[in-house]
Amino acid sequence: MDIRFYKKPEMANPRMLVGLPGMGMVARTTVNYFIEFLKPELFADIPVPYLSPSIAFFEKGLVVPVDRDKSPFKFYYSQEKNIILFSGDMQIGYIAKDNELAEKIIEAAKLCGVDTVYTVIATHVEKYVEEPHVFGVATSPELLEFLKSKDVEIADGSLQISGVNGLVIEYAKRNGINGISLLSETVFPDVLDIKACYAGIKKVSELLGIGIDMSRIESEAKKFDEGFKRYLKEIQEKKRKEEDLGYIG
Repeated sequence: MDIRFYKKPEMANPRMLVGLPGMGMVARTTVNYFIEFLKPELFADIPVPYLSPSIAFFEKGLVVPVDRDKSPFKFYYSQEKNIILFSGDMQIGYIAKDNELAEKIIEAAKLCGVDTVYTVIATHVEKYVEEPHVFGVATSPELLEFLKSKDVEIADGSLQISGVNGLVIEYAKRNGINGISLLSETVFPDVLDIKACYAGIKKVSELLGIGIDMSRIESEAKKFDEGFKRYLKEIQEKKRKEEDLGYIG
Protein backbone atom coordinates (compact mmCIF):
# COMPACT_ATOMS: atom_id res chain seq x y z
CA MET A 1 0.00 0.00 0.00
CA ASP A 2 1.63 3.26 -1.18
CA ILE A 3 0.64 6.89 -1.47
CA ARG A 4 0.44 8.10 -5.07
CA PHE A 5 1.04 11.85 -5.28
CA TYR A 6 -0.14 13.86 -8.28
CA LYS A 7 1.27 17.02 -6.71
CA LYS A 8 2.40 18.11 -3.27
CA PRO A 9 0.48 21.09 -1.89
CA GLU A 10 2.47 23.91 -0.34
CA MET A 11 0.67 24.67 2.92
CA ALA A 12 1.59 26.03 6.33
CA ASN A 13 0.63 23.67 9.17
CA PRO A 14 -2.66 22.57 7.59
CA ARG A 15 -5.40 20.70 9.36
CA MET A 16 -6.61 17.30 8.08
CA LEU A 17 -10.17 15.99 8.20
CA VAL A 18 -10.51 12.21 7.72
CA GLY A 19 -13.71 10.33 6.95
CA LEU A 20 -14.50 6.75 5.92
CA PRO A 21 -17.81 4.86 6.13
CA GLY A 22 -18.76 3.91 9.67
CA MET A 23 -21.53 4.06 12.23
CA GLY A 24 -24.39 6.28 11.04
CA MET A 25 -22.25 7.19 8.01
CA VAL A 26 -21.24 10.25 10.02
CA ALA A 27 -17.50 10.31 9.24
CA ARG A 28 -17.82 9.89 5.47
CA THR A 29 -20.78 12.27 5.19
CA THR A 30 -18.87 14.92 7.13
CA VAL A 31 -15.77 14.92 4.95
CA ASN A 32 -17.82 14.66 1.75
CA TYR A 33 -19.92 17.65 2.82
CA PHE A 34 -16.74 19.70 3.18
CA ILE A 35 -15.54 18.45 -0.21
CA GLU A 36 -18.85 19.45 -1.79
CA PHE A 37 -18.71 23.03 -0.55
CA LEU A 38 -14.97 23.74 -0.54
CA LYS A 39 -14.38 22.27 -4.04
CA PRO A 40 -10.84 21.14 -3.04
CA GLU A 41 -8.24 19.81 -5.46
CA LEU A 42 -7.29 16.14 -5.63
CA PHE A 43 -3.55 15.75 -4.97
CA ALA A 44 -2.97 12.12 -3.97
CA ASP A 45 -4.58 8.73 -3.51
CA ILE A 46 -3.80 5.25 -2.21
CA PRO A 47 -4.13 2.57 -4.91
CA VAL A 48 -5.34 -0.79 -3.64
CA PRO A 49 -5.69 -3.05 -6.70
CA TYR A 50 -6.41 -6.11 -4.54
CA LEU A 51 -9.74 -4.51 -3.59
CA SER A 52 -10.95 -4.33 -7.19
CA PRO A 53 -13.74 -6.75 -8.26
CA SER A 54 -12.78 -10.42 -8.59
CA ILE A 55 -14.51 -10.54 -11.97
CA ALA A 56 -13.17 -10.56 -15.54
CA PHE A 57 -15.33 -8.89 -18.20
CA PHE A 58 -15.63 -9.96 -21.85
CA GLU A 59 -17.23 -8.34 -24.87
CA LYS A 60 -17.73 -10.28 -28.12
CA GLY A 61 -15.20 -12.85 -27.00
CA LEU A 62 -12.49 -10.36 -25.99
CA VAL A 63 -11.46 -9.45 -22.48
CA VAL A 64 -12.23 -5.90 -21.36
CA PRO A 65 -9.64 -4.82 -18.76
CA VAL A 66 -10.96 -3.23 -15.58
CA ASP A 67 -9.28 -0.09 -14.29
CA ARG A 68 -7.70 -1.67 -11.23
CA ASP A 69 -5.65 1.44 -10.48
CA LYS A 70 -8.76 3.42 -9.56
CA SER A 71 -8.54 4.20 -5.86
CA PRO A 72 -11.34 4.44 -3.27
CA PHE A 73 -9.03 6.49 -0.99
CA LYS A 74 -8.34 10.09 -2.01
CA PHE A 75 -6.58 13.17 -0.59
CA TYR A 76 -7.81 16.68 -1.44
CA TYR A 77 -6.64 20.11 -0.32
CA SER A 78 -8.01 23.64 -0.08
CA GLN A 79 -5.24 26.21 -0.13
CA GLU A 80 -7.69 28.95 0.87
CA LYS A 81 -8.93 27.16 3.99
CA ASN A 82 -5.57 25.51 4.75
CA ILE A 83 -7.10 22.06 5.10
CA ILE A 84 -6.51 18.57 3.71
CA LEU A 85 -9.48 16.25 3.31
CA PHE A 86 -9.18 12.46 3.16
CA SER A 87 -12.20 10.60 1.86
CA GLY A 88 -12.64 6.83 1.65
CA ASP A 89 -15.43 4.92 -0.05
CA MET A 90 -14.97 1.90 2.20
CA GLN A 91 -13.14 0.38 5.13
CA ILE A 92 -11.08 -2.70 4.36
CA GLY A 93 -12.24 -4.68 7.37
CA TYR A 94 -9.01 -6.61 7.99
CA ILE A 95 -7.03 -5.63 11.09
CA ALA A 96 -3.63 -5.54 9.39
CA LYS A 97 -4.87 -3.59 6.35
CA ASP A 98 -6.93 -1.12 8.41
CA ASN A 99 -3.83 -0.37 10.48
CA GLU A 100 -1.74 -0.04 7.34
CA LEU A 101 -4.26 2.37 5.81
CA ALA A 102 -4.33 4.49 8.97
CA GLU A 103 -0.54 4.52 8.95
CA LYS A 104 -0.48 5.69 5.31
CA ILE A 105 -2.96 8.48 6.01
CA ILE A 106 -0.71 9.75 8.80
CA GLU A 107 2.36 9.33 6.59
CA ALA A 108 0.75 11.72 4.11
CA ALA A 109 -0.14 14.05 6.99
CA LYS A 110 3.53 14.16 8.08
CA LEU A 111 4.74 14.80 4.53
CA CYS A 112 2.31 17.72 4.25
CA GLY A 113 3.18 19.18 7.67
CA VAL A 114 -0.29 18.63 9.14
CA ASP A 115 -0.75 20.15 12.58
CA THR A 116 -3.96 18.42 13.71
CA VAL A 117 -5.95 15.46 12.38
CA TYR A 118 -9.72 15.54 12.93
CA THR A 119 -12.35 12.83 12.61
CA VAL A 120 -16.09 13.14 13.20
CA ILE A 121 -17.79 9.85 14.00
CA ALA A 122 -20.92 8.50 15.67
CA THR A 123 -21.40 7.13 19.15
CA HIS A 124 -24.33 4.80 19.73
CA VAL A 125 -27.04 5.69 22.27
CA GLU A 126 -30.10 3.60 23.16
CA LYS A 127 -32.81 6.28 23.01
CA TYR A 128 -33.68 8.82 20.33
CA VAL A 129 -32.35 12.28 21.14
CA GLU A 130 -33.96 15.48 19.93
CA GLU A 131 -30.62 17.25 19.58
CA PRO A 132 -27.61 14.91 19.33
CA HIS A 133 -24.79 15.83 21.69
CA VAL A 134 -21.24 15.96 20.36
CA PHE A 135 -18.48 14.70 22.65
CA GLY A 136 -14.73 14.96 22.18
CA VAL A 137 -11.57 12.92 22.67
CA ALA A 138 -8.03 13.97 21.82
CA THR A 139 -4.35 13.13 21.96
CA SER A 140 -3.33 15.53 24.75
CA PRO A 141 -4.67 17.32 27.85
CA GLU A 142 -4.07 20.65 26.05
CA LEU A 143 -6.39 19.63 23.24
CA LEU A 144 -9.02 18.54 25.75
CA GLU A 145 -8.85 22.04 27.25
CA PHE A 146 -9.22 23.48 23.74
CA LEU A 147 -12.35 21.38 23.22
CA LYS A 148 -13.78 22.51 26.54
CA SER A 149 -13.17 26.15 25.56
CA LYS A 150 -15.30 25.47 22.46
CA ASP A 151 -18.14 24.00 24.56
CA VAL A 152 -17.38 20.41 23.58
CA GLU A 153 -18.08 17.96 26.40
CA ILE A 154 -15.25 15.48 26.94
CA ALA A 155 -16.25 11.82 26.57
CA ASP A 156 -16.37 10.31 30.04
CA GLY A 157 -14.99 6.94 31.07
CA SER A 158 -13.45 4.32 28.79
CA LEU A 159 -14.49 3.85 25.18
CA GLN A 160 -13.28 2.23 21.99
CA ILE A 161 -13.46 3.51 18.42
CA SER A 162 -13.21 0.74 15.89
CA GLY A 163 -11.90 1.04 12.34
CA VAL A 164 -9.70 3.54 10.54
CA ASN A 165 -11.66 6.58 11.75
CA GLY A 166 -10.38 5.85 15.26
CA LEU A 167 -7.00 4.38 14.33
CA VAL A 168 -5.83 7.57 12.60
CA ILE A 169 -6.02 9.45 15.91
CA GLU A 170 -3.79 6.89 17.61
CA TYR A 171 -1.33 6.88 14.69
CA ALA A 172 -1.31 10.69 14.77
CA LYS A 173 -0.28 10.52 18.44
CA ARG A 174 2.46 7.99 17.61
CA ASN A 175 3.86 10.37 14.99
CA GLY A 176 3.80 13.57 17.03
CA ILE A 177 0.70 15.00 15.33
CA ASN A 178 -2.27 16.39 17.25
CA GLY A 179 -5.51 14.44 16.97
CA ILE A 180 -9.12 15.24 17.79
CA SER A 181 -12.17 13.03 17.33
CA LEU A 182 -15.72 14.28 17.74
CA LEU A 183 -18.44 11.76 18.63
CA SER A 184 -21.99 12.61 17.59
CA GLU A 185 -24.85 10.69 19.20
CA THR A 186 -26.90 8.32 17.04
CA VAL A 187 -29.62 5.79 17.71
CA PHE A 188 -29.37 4.56 14.10
CA PRO A 189 -25.88 3.02 13.81
CA ASP A 190 -26.62 0.93 10.72
CA VAL A 191 -28.11 3.62 8.45
CA LEU A 192 -27.37 7.20 7.49
CA ASP A 193 -28.25 9.39 10.50
CA ILE A 194 -28.46 12.84 8.98
CA LYS A 195 -29.15 14.50 12.35
CA ALA A 196 -25.96 13.06 13.83
CA CYS A 197 -24.12 14.18 10.69
CA TYR A 198 -25.52 17.70 10.99
CA ALA A 199 -24.49 18.00 14.64
CA GLY A 200 -20.98 16.75 13.89
CA ILE A 201 -20.45 18.92 10.80
CA LYS A 202 -21.66 22.02 12.62
CA LYS A 203 -19.29 21.48 15.53
CA VAL A 204 -16.18 20.58 13.52
CA SER A 205 -16.69 23.58 11.23
CA GLU A 206 -16.64 25.75 14.37
CA LEU A 207 -13.43 24.12 15.61
CA LEU A 208 -11.78 24.52 12.21
CA GLY A 209 -13.01 28.09 11.79
CA ILE A 210 -14.38 27.19 8.35
CA GLY A 211 -17.80 28.59 7.58
CA ILE A 212 -19.73 26.39 5.17
CA ASP A 213 -23.36 26.55 4.02
CA MET A 214 -25.30 24.31 6.39
CA SER A 215 -28.74 25.01 4.88
CA ARG A 216 -29.04 21.81 2.83
CA ILE A 217 -28.10 19.37 5.57
CA GLU A 218 -30.10 21.38 8.12
CA SER A 219 -33.17 21.00 5.90
CA GLU A 220 -32.50 17.26 5.49
CA ALA A 221 -32.11 16.84 9.26
CA LYS A 222 -35.42 18.65 9.85
CA LYS A 223 -37.25 16.43 7.34
CA PHE A 224 -35.71 13.33 8.91
CA ASP A 225 -36.83 14.46 12.37
CA GLU A 226 -40.38 15.23 11.21
CA GLY A 227 -40.65 11.89 9.41
CA PHE A 228 -39.39 9.93 12.40
CA LYS A 229 -41.81 11.68 14.75
CA ARG A 230 -44.71 10.87 12.41
CA TYR A 231 -43.58 7.25 12.40
CA LEU A 232 -43.47 7.15 16.21
CA LYS A 233 -46.93 8.72 16.41
CA GLU A 234 -48.35 6.14 13.98
CA ILE A 235 -46.82 3.30 15.99
CA GLN A 236 -48.26 4.69 19.22
CA GLU A 237 -51.73 5.12 17.68
CA LYS A 238 -51.64 1.58 16.27
CA LYS A 239 -50.64 0.20 19.66
CA ARG A 240 -53.42 2.15 21.38
CA LYS A 241 -56.02 0.83 18.93
CA GLU A 242 -54.81 -2.74 19.42
CA GLU A 243 -55.05 -2.31 23.20
CA ASP A 244 -58.60 -0.88 22.86
CA LEU A 245 -59.68 -3.81 20.68
CA GLY A 246 -58.16 -6.25 23.13
CA TYR A 247 -60.13 -4.64 25.94
CA ILE A 248 -63.40 -4.81 23.97
CA GLY A 249 -62.79 -8.48 23.09
